[in-house]
Amino acid sequence: MASALLTYVALIGILAWAAWRNGVTEKPMFVVNLALLWLSAIWLFGYPALIVPAVLAAIGILALLVIMTAGDLRAPATAPSPQQGSRARSGC
Repeated sequence: MASALLTYVALIGILAWAAWRNGVTEKPMFVVNLALLWLSAIWLFGYPALIVPAVLAAIGILALLVIMTAGDLRAPATAPSPQQGSRARSGC
């Protein structure tokens, strides 16, 4: 079983390299092979092979939406210093 999984990993690497380097036919065939590999994982492992990628995709999309909508997420919060307030009062 483990050797079969390692064979799949090596096979995906070879197919990805061929799709990246070669002609037009390899790119759709690579996508078809990935879909067939996913279907074989569903057949082998059952429902978890179907639901785990969906849950991971939902988490990734939620994180992407949070990053896109929170523009000041990484900006440091700065509070006004007390000196600025005292200067404004003394100027009156």
